[in-house]
Formats: sequence, structure tokens, C-alpha cells
Amino acid sequence: MKKTQSICPVCLKKISAELTETDGKILIRKECEEHGTFSISHWQSQRIFDLAEKNDFFKYFEDSSRNSDQCPYSCGTCEKHVSSTVIGVIDVTKRCDLKCAVCFSVFSENEVDYEPSKEEIIKILEFLSHRNPKPPAILFSGGEPLLRADIHEIIGVAHKLRFMTVLATNGLRIAKSPDIAARLKKNGLNIVYLQFDGFQDEFYQKIRGKKLLADKLKTIKICRKNDLEIILVTTLIRGLNDKEIGQLIRFAAQNSDVIRGLIFQPIAFTGRASGNPMNGEWVDGRFAEEVETQTQGEISATDLFPLPVMIPPIKIMSQFMNKPWPIFSCSPQCGIVNWVFVSKNSQIIPINHFINFDKFFKNLLRTAKNVEKKGRLTILLSLFLASILALNWPKVGKEIGILTLMKTILRMHISPSYKSIGNLRRRIFLLGCMAFMDQYNFDLDRVKRCVIHYATPDLKIIPFCAYNNVHRIQTEKEYALKHIAK
Repeated sequence: MKKTQSICPVCLKKISAELTETDGKILIRKECEEHGTFSISHWQSQRIFDLAEKNDFFKYFEDSSRNSDQCPYSCGTCEKHVSSTVIGVIDVTKRCDLKCAVCFSVFSENEVDYEPSKEEIIKILEFLSHRNPKPPAILFSGGEPLLRADIHEIIGVAHKLRFMTVLATNGLRIAKSPDIAARLKKNGLNIVYLQFDGFQDEFYQKIRGKKLLADKLKTIKICRKNDLEIILVTTLIRGLNDKEIGQLIRFAAQNSDVIRGLIFQPIAFTGRASGNPMNGEWVDGRFAEEVETQTQGEISATDLFPLPVMIPPIKIMSQFMNKPWPIFSCSPQCGIVNWVFVSKNSQIIPINHFINFDKFFKNLLRTAKNVEKKGRLTILLSLFLASILALNWPKVGKEIGILTLMKTILRMHISPSYKSIGNLRRRIFLLGCMAFMDQYNFDLDRVKRCVIHYATPDLKIIPFCAYNNVHRIQTEKEYALKHIAK
């Protein structure tokens, strides 16, 4: 189906690889001269793979000529990297109050102290704030960031630098000390990125080491009280919690006043999960089909679109902004997403059901192409006409209101921000599946298009999957040695 390059999961040497289809699954196959042949699930089913590949979501803007013989070993992001940073990730500590079997950031052979000082983190934030284009969002990660007594101060600095601030947490400290949520809100935290794997304490006991469901639900309640919005993030493991996909979607819909998103992350075999012999059996490439089955068809498999679907609207939005936004020019195989609207009778409706999506998107593509040469009035007229011609008027009128939707579409393009969605944001949530890579399914074509980047104390910017599979151990060891020497 496709040739690419990967790495050997044993020695990390760069080797040739190819994508193949077997019984409806997309596999990546590769052979290392020293360590043999490897074959593992790569992504979604062939149906979804073909949908992503054939669409023009990013082809107008793709630069496929860039290549580097040093990739993925020479990171930070080099001049050959295709995409700018959309989300900057900063690990603020290695400390954690759990010892999860699936943690991708802790390697058993790399037990080091890694906790950048507040001053070092501020230096990273200032560095990122001067990037062109500036990343719109910062994700504070770890370890458990809330183990830092100064994390609210760090978030406050990021807020003052006008980043959207996101905190990845297991939520336990919020559940035990609700005043933490109030302090985070006061200092400008926008999103709690809450680890939430389902509704079975048996799963939490097996994978996280403790029964955690009560604490997770309490954390959501506390965040609602403090108007802290949440994205739930679910580590998805076949045979353990994959049959809860539909229940999790319903839960997000029932709590859409506070839950802004639900992101599934199929298990990546890196960190503590490296070398897991269950690799091939624990990863299922049929997430989109499971969504369709478990929502009884309210959301179909083809309602989930590859992430580069965001490129045309962002290209258009950039013409109304003082500073450009980075483009979501990641590989279409990095993830699939859609916004889901919750109706007054709790029905879940993908937003493309409100519009003739193909017609609307073709108009967006035409408007986005060479958009720099078009005046703002021309762009606005194109958007208005595209909406008029493509909207499902009866459904829009019944569920949203025609005037409300038209105003929202214009606001999102003229003054793009989280707030531009207005009150509708309390009735919609983002549903997605992010396919982070491990050393088995590593694909260099995806790495060079990555838009989620770690920023390190030595001011390197490293693509997410390259960092966790190639650079993390060395980066943390070097940092620890420097601080021991001091």
C-alpha cells in the first residue's frame, strides 16, 4: 500500500518499512538485519485509511519534498520538519502518585530525577511565545504535575503569555484537595486533561494499581463547581475497556456543560509498556467502527475525519488574525476527530450532519487556496454563500437556530478563539482518537509532519513520538547529570 521508513524496536536503527492490508487491518512490516522481522497494527481499518488518504484535506498545502537523513535522531525540529508546533508539551516532573503499567513517560532503565525549576520552565514558555507562528496551547505533563507546589504559578505565567493552558493529570489531588481546582482556575488554567479510562474499577486496579473511579467522578464534580473545563483522555486497550467506548461517549454528552472533549489513545508500547508481548493483540484498528456500533449508528465510522480537516478553516482564519496560527498539517493517520452536538433530548449529532459536508468543504478548499491574495470581504462572502448552499436548514433550525449558527461560523473565522463558539460550547464536545506511535509502528512520514512537540530545558523542540521513542531517555539523563554536576 505504501513504503515508508521506521526504526527497529530493539536497536532503534532506521530501517525500511511498508504498510500492507491483511484481513481489513493496516499493518506495518519491517525487517532489521540484526533483529529480524516485525509486523504490527498501524492504524485504523482499511476503510478509514482509504477515506483519509483519498480526501484533499491537506494536499493543497502539503510539502512532501522535505526529507532528512538524520531524522529522527537529530531533533529538535530541523528545517526539514514540515509542521509548526500546535501544542507545546512541557514535562514539569517525573514524580507521580500512581505507577501505571501503561505510562509512556517512564522507562524502567531510566529512573532519574527530572524536574525543571520554575525558572527553567518560564524560560521554555518565553522561548515558545517568541516562535513564529506561536503555539496556541501548552500542555503541562509529567509525571503528575499537581505534585509540584508551584504548578499554579507556572500556569499563571503561561496564561499571561496568552497561551491556552492544559494540565494533564490523574485528578487524584484535586479529588483530595478541592481548593487546588480553585487555585488553578484563578491562575488561568483553561483545560483539565483528565485521565479517565472507563467505569470499571477492575480496569483501574489492573492498569493503574488502584480503584480510582470514585476519585475520577469527584474530580469532575469539583471542576464543574469551579468552572474548569475538562477533556477526558482514555487509554484504550483491546479486551479490557474497548467495549466502553459508547458508554464513555454518552457520559461526555450527559456532561457536556463541563466536558469539552473525549480523546481515546490506543495503548502505545513505550515507557513501562515497552516490549509488551501482547502488543499485536492489545491494539485494535477498528476504533471508528466501534464508535458506530456502540452508538447504534448515531455516529458513523465515516463521521470521524483525519486531523488535517482543520487546515482550510485555519488558513482562512489566519487572514483575520494579527499573528498567524500554526497549521494542523500532521499526517492524516495521526488521528481522527469530529465535534459532537448534544441535542435538547440528549441525542448525539456529529456536526457534519447539519450540513452537506462535501459541498461545504469543497467551498472551504476553494476559499483557502491562495487565500492570501483575497480580500476579507471576498472571504466573508465566500463563507456566507458556502453556508447558505450547504446547510441542512430543518435540522439547524430545530436543534441550534439558524441565526445562532451563522453568527458562530462567522465569529470562528473572523475572530478565532475558544470563546468564539459562544454558548454552543456547552452543548458540543470534541470526540477523537489520537494514534501515538511506539517503536513497533513508528512511521517517519508521520514524524516529520507532527504538530505536538515537547519543549525541553535546553530549548529543543522535539516531535511527540520521536521524543518518547528515541530522545526521552537521553534527554532526561543529560539533564540529571548537569544538575548533579552543579
